[in-house]
Amino acid sequence: MQETQLKKLVNEFEKIMGKSNNKYSMGHSDRGAVKLYRLSQYFYLHNWKYLSKLVKYFNTLIFKCFIPAEAKIGERLDLPHGGFGVVIHPNVEIGNDAIIFHNVTIGNGGARIGDRVTIGAGVSIIGTVNIGDDAVLGAGVVVTKDVPVGAVIVSAEPRVFLNKSINLKEDSY
Repeated sequence: MQETQLKKLVNEFEKIMGKSNNKYSMGHSDRGAVKLYRLSQYFYLHNWKYLSKLVKYFNTLIFKCFIPAEAKIGERLDLPHGGFGVVIHPNVEIGNDAIIFHNVTIGNGGARIGDRVTIGAGVSIIGTVNIGDDAVLGAGVVVTKDVPVGAVIVSAEPRVFLNKSINLKEDSY
C-alpha cells in the first residue's frame, strides 16, 4: 500500500516538475516562449482577450515565436531553441510532451498532433492533417498528409538538376 502511494507521489512530482515522457527530450524546462504562451492562454480562457493578445505579441517580439492562445497545446511542450521562428495556427491541437525545434510552421488549418511527437527544424505542416503519437518528423519535411503512429518521416535524398547550358556532370554535387 505504501509503495503505491509513493509511486503516486513521484508521478505527481514529475508532472509538476515537467519531466517529459518523450524519449527524445533533452530535459529543457519551460522557457520564456512557453511561459508566455501559457500566460496568454490563461488570460484568453478567463476572457481577458486584449491582455491575451498583448502577451502573444510580446512573445512574438521577444522570442520570435507566434503561438496564439487559441491553440490547444498539452503539457510539457519543449522548444529547445526557445521557440525561435515557430509559427502555430490557432486551430492546432498538440498533445503532451511535444518537442518542436526552430523555424517550424504548423498552419493553414486544424492539424492534430499526438503525444510525444518530435518535430525537427524547418518542418512545415500544412492543412488538416493528423500526426500520430510518437512520430518523428525530420528536418525540412513538408507534411501534407496524415502521419501514422510511431512513423519516422525524413526528406528524400537531395537531387541535383542541371542546367543544360552549364557543362557539369550529375555526380559533381
